[in-house]
Amino acid sequence: MSMRSAPESPEPPGPPAPRRARPFSFAPLFGGTWLSYTSYGILLAVLPLAELSEGGGPLLATLVIGTPLLAQTLASWGWGWLADRTGARRVPLVLATLLEVPLFLTFPLVGPLGLFAVRVAQSALFGSLVLATTVATEERATSAAFRLGRLQLAQNGGMVLGVAASFPLVVTTGFRLHSLAGGELSLLLAAFTLAAALVFEFAGDLPRLPIVAAPTSFTPGSHPGVFWLAGATAAVSTARYVAVTAIPVYLASTLASHGFFGIAANPTAQLSVWVAVSSVLNLLASPFSGRWAETQATRRRSLLAFSLLYAGIWAVIAVVPTYPVVFAVWCLPVAVFFTVAGVREAAYLTGASERGRAVGLLTAAFNLGGLLGGAAAGVLLAYAVPVPTVFLITAVGSFAAALLFVPVGLPAPRASEGVRTNGS
Repeated sequence: MSMRSAPESPEPPGPPAPRRARPFSFAPLFGGTWLSYTSYGILLAVLPLAELSEGGGPLLATLVIGTPLLAQTLASWGWGWLADRTGARRVPLVLATLLEVPLFLTFPLVGPLGLFAVRVAQSALFGSLVLATTVATEERATSAAFRLGRLQLAQNGGMVLGVAASFPLVVTTGFRLHSLAGGELSLLLAAFTLAAALVFEFAGDLPRLPIVAAPTSFTPGSHPGVFWLAGATAAVSTARYVAVTAIPVYLASTLASHGFFGIAANPTAQLSVWVAVSSVLNLLASPFSGRWAETQATRRRSLLAFSLLYAGIWAVIAVVPTYPVVFAVWCLPVAVFFTVAGVREAAYLTGASERGRAVGLLTAAFNLGGLLGGAAAGVLLAYAVPVPTVFLITAVGSFAAALLFVPVGLPAPRASEGVRTNGS
């Protein structure tokens, strides 16, 4: 969206006019998100293996995935607050992405604890992607839900590319971070992230409201609908991640013995294929998720429906824990519909000066669920609770969390400022 400057005047020039903001373009936002999630896909596939390769042990191999979610959770809220406080979106997003690059380059130089610390810092910077999501709810050329669906497309496309790029590393048994392969991994992560920052720079800026000295109040009392939505989202996400964390353990201990549908492959390689297939299906579903979330009534019904669907699918694999069933459940693109509907609803419930914090809060709720669900699964499995029983517990928890999305339980919304809810 461009801003027109004042017409030329024949009078002598006065003081320099304020510099005009670069017109906004969604394509670089899409491309930068794709590249950032490519690095994220590589990290998820390789980092636990990298931690183990340097003697970090199973505990650090687990924490190197789970604990950074806490940093990302807190940072998502912080980046959202910054967006509302300053009105800035593109500049902090570009700078934060650039700062990730040197952190990736340190991977082959640090030990197990150093890798863990660097990963936590990188996750806090990665949380700045909430600014891209915030912009997607504000630009008015097309509907917000349409653009959120496209960002989900970029995220899942990046995950597919990242898993594919890392596959040659995870199928080998001799991978070490302090080796030539580790250096190549580090350079690959840095290259994708640097490219993401450069692409984000071309996204431009939207016209901003005047910056206020202090953001408007944003508390459970002033925005009960948003905080109710965030709490319910965290509950559903927690239950989901109990199962998502338990499935790889179940795959490694039981299901993987006969290979990927009869094709010989170690559990790590099989899980990489699972992640790749799931990401492809999420990628295909992403455009439809935006259309699904166009209207408020559809969004709210879908939040309840997909929460109940989660409860159902975890119950299915508790009763029928066979390889085809667990694989099919893992690959169902439920999360993309649930995520887009939740973020779009949070944007609808807030005005322009509050939207950064609302989107940041919802993003934090998703991540918090990942952290709590992973920890809960770890405790249950550590006490030798059978994995099918863990799935049954997850199903019951998902059903209880889904009840929070019953429409009468949500406070009445107020219209947002200038966000279109019509179709694309």
